[in-house]
Amino acid sequence: MEYLTKKEKLSRVLIRERERRGLSQQDVANAVEASLRNYQRWESGETFPHPYSLQKLQGFFGECIQEVMIFDVQEHPLQDRLLAGDQEDTGEVPPQERQDYQSSEADEGNAEKANYRPRMSPTSQSKIKHKLLILSTILLILILVVIGIGLLMHITNPPRPTTIKPGGAWISPGGKTIGDVIPFAAYAYPTHSGDPAIDHVNFTIYWQGEDPRQWIIACVAHKPIRNDIFACNANLRKLGAPAGKIIISFDVYDRQGNKNLAPNGEHTLFYSPTTSS
Repeated sequence: MEYLTKKEKLSRVLIRERERRGLSQQDVANAVEASLRNYQRWESGETFPHPYSLQKLQGFFGECIQEVMIFDVQEHPLQDRLLAGDQEDTGEVPPQERQDYQSSEADEGNAEKANYRPRMSPTSQSKIKHKLLILSTILLILILVVIGIGLLMHITNPPRPTTIKPGGAWISPGGKTIGDVIPFAAYAYPTHSGDPAIDHVNFTIYWQGEDPRQWIIACVAHKPIRNDIFACNANLRKLGAPAGKIIISFDVYDRQGNKNLAPNGEHTLFYSPTTSS
């Protein structure tokens, strides 16, 4: 007498009904919202579906799935023995046969648990997508804010050069010929906001016959006479300058020792000693 488990009965029903309808295993799996692997395991008799999936199968194939749940006394050897002997003691049933039946039921229960996956409703999926969209929008806004702040800081506080160099511009003398006294004057100022203040300005000179690399400091201005203007007078006669062409310039120093040599270049003058009266 042939004994069929629920898994075997379901396998035969599934194969029969699917082939009768001309469907593939993937078609049925999609229809009952199961993975192809799970459906193949049901159809091969490897596992038995969870009640949720069994209900889906019944909804798709119809009442034929109920055949699986009908208990067939004539096909069940264990029940044959119980009914024939009119007794509830299973001691007379061969241990191996009873173990096979019980392990089959346990396998079905384990398979139901393994194959069951809670499915999320469309409403829950929509809420999750909405939350993810909001989080993505907030993150994008934060990134744009950080970029905007960085650009604003760069515009308002541009990066400074690694070397600080004070600035300067020539004022006096402005002619081509000078007498014994040169009225030196020049602008001197920090190049950038926050740079060290100006400490002093050296007005320099050299003339023919002197080493052009050895500039003579004609005079030094330590304090501005007014806004950023530094001035002092130099007596060429006292410095021993000969009559003729001379070259003048100035150098700016700040309070941290940074300097700018000849920020306004060199100027050529003609020295004509003043005649003593």
